[in-house]
Amino acid sequence: MTDTKHPSHASQALLLRPAMHPTVASFLANKKFVNELVNAFGSPLNVMFPQLLAGNIESFTNTFARHQVLGRICFAHKSTRSDSLIKQLAVENVSLDVASVNELKHALGAGFNGKRLEATGPKNVDFLCLCLQHEVVLNIDSLAEIDQIATLAKRLKLDRPARVLVRLSGFGDATTASLRKSSRFGISLSDTDEALQLLAQHKELITLLGFSFHLDTTSIEERIQAIETCISLFDDALNLGFTPQVLNIGGGFRVNYLAHEEDWSNYVAALKESVLGGRKPLTWQNTTFGLSVEGRALKGNFNSYNFFEASPGAKFLEEILSQQLPSRDDATVAEVLSSNMIELWIEPGRALLDQCGVTVAKVNSVRKASGGEQLISLNMKRSDIAFLDQEMFVDPVVLYKRKPAKKKPADLPVFFAGNLCLESDLILRHATFLNQIPQSGDLIAFINTAGYAMDFSSSNAIMQPPARKVAVVSRPRFSFVLDEQFSPLWRDREEEL
Repeated sequence: MTDTKHPSHASQALLLRPAMHPTVASFLANKKFVNELVNAFGSPLNVMFPQLLAGNIESFTNTFARHQVLGRICFAHKSTRSDSLIKQLAVENVSLDVASVNELKHALGAGFNGKRLEATGPKNVDFLCLCLQHEVVLNIDSLAEIDQIATLAKRLKLDRPARVLVRLSGFGDATTASLRKSSRFGISLSDTDEALQLLAQHKELITLLGFSFHLDTTSIEERIQAIETCISLFDDALNLGFTPQVLNIGGGFRVNYLAHEEDWSNYVAALKESVLGGRKPLTWQNTTFGLSVEGRALKGNFNSYNFFEASPGAKFLEEILSQQLPSRDDATVAEVLSSNMIELWIEPGRALLDQCGVTVAKVNSVRKASGGEQLISLNMKRSDIAFLDQEMFVDPVVLYKRKPAKKKPADLPVFFAGNLCLESDLILRHATFLNQIPQSGDLIAFINTAGYAMDFSSSNAIMQPPARKVAVVSRPRFSFVLDEQFSPLWRDREEEL
């Protein structure tokens, strides 16, 4: 809510300028084409760029090669529902991590075979049976799952043993508070011996490939401790007659969403200042994102993803592989893996989808809220670009139909609102600073939404359908096809026509 009692510096513009791949920037610059797509397929519209996957994949494979580590990329399917992206991944040098029976069916239909798939998370009987029939690697989540797999494998009369990884949790010591947090996933580290004994009882039905973990943290120190612990378990497994060869360290490979680090630090600092009352509020109805004030002190934690990331994607993998392990005479992770012939599996989701999608919506109306805030109402809802309840701290790109008469400073705070009949349907709950107020019919493009944002929380609330998808390819002229009709050979087929 506007408060003119605060000092004048409170009106200073705060930008969160997006990082943009040249292909994405070129697409948005073609405003006529973008408008034609939205007019044809509706607002909001998800625009996919499958051709950008190759560069993201290459950055990881080059890192493996540089460190002489045998690696496998298992893309986390849960981060997207896009047909075009999964079909394109099927012809790239990657495997796929599926977390439901329908994701498995989608992967098989897109061109993956079972040997390029792994299954993670909670699994029902239907999911387990289809995985076993297609020789999908099973990431075991509990002791009970071991017996369940053995029973199903016997009933299905499989020709080959099921291949499994044992997912572990409960790492950490007194110095690692995050790792000591309870997790509902994985087998407790203290139950590892029992898990190995169970697997030994079912050796004819189950083959142990190795160990895995997935940490709910991006801390490099905690990840290295988990890696060091898991590597020590390979010796235990070898002594029991197993031949483990895989270590899966899960996901958490971050994405950088912003072009400038100072944008992020300035906005976060200003947000904290506003919570303390030192400047105008920057959020809708004083949303604090986990922060609070006690006396004159700021308390709590800023509940947000770091939208500027200095070591995203493959750079984070580079950091992991370069870390020294004290228990291995300070050899690096890469050296230990290579010398012990351990294959490293990773499960990036959004990191492989970096820059592979944008969400475009049309402005419905422009008006003032009861407290005087400038509202830009869009023909979309918050769930169209929301991952759970996380806020997207990235400025959208406005495609104005009319250009400003002269260059103006970006000092106009606005809030983007959705089209649901809910007070909570704010596309962004923080103020975005613009140099010109959009008008009805202008387009607003949200950048880098392919990973989780456009799909994970999308719904058809009050019969407002989820956004449609189109796949766009630059050759260099932009062409498009419906997402579900995309084929990796589509460009070749178009040339033949």
